[in-house]
Amino acid sequence: MELLNIQEGISQFYANLSGVLMEWGYLGVFLGTLLASSFLPFPSSIVFVFCITEAQLNPFVTIISATAGNTCGSLIIFLIGRQGKLRWLCTYARIKPQKLRRFIKKSQKWGPPMASLSFIPGFGQTVVVALGLLHCDFLKTATFIMLGKLIRYVLFALVTLGVINWFN
Repeated sequence: MELLNIQEGISQFYANLSGVLMEWGYLGVFLGTLLASSFLPFPSSIVFVFCITEAQLNPFVTIISATAGNTCGSLIIFLIGRQGKLRWLCTYARIKPQKLRRFIKKSQKWGPPMASLSFIPGFGQTVVVALGLLHCDFLKTATFIMLGKLIRYVLFALVTLGVINWFN
């Protein structure tokens, strides 16, 4: 019974947070996507889609806000990875050591271009942490992170607006 109360509390927290972020418009989109790309599991896609459809925010500005927020969140993870505190990463980011080692090997091979996949939940965070641990070039990594996030949100917007229909 206690676990059910905790789950309801968490669901209510996310619902309230989503509501506040949607009311804040572009700043809310920025903050929601920043939270989502950090270590806090947050459904920023819901805020993004709602802001375009229900709040009728400008899709172009919403894409820019979401890309900027999501990129900043990933860069925070990159900088944390650069600190090299593996215990912190495994404890607070809940990244399994063996998974991190595997991504470090892949990141050594591919380098900053792997950061363009940072939009993939779970996978992307580990890639960015690995690139940070390897002390990859900040500007190159940031550029690839931004490109991956931008492509993601452009596609999300096109699907949301009905320009692309993947379900027919």
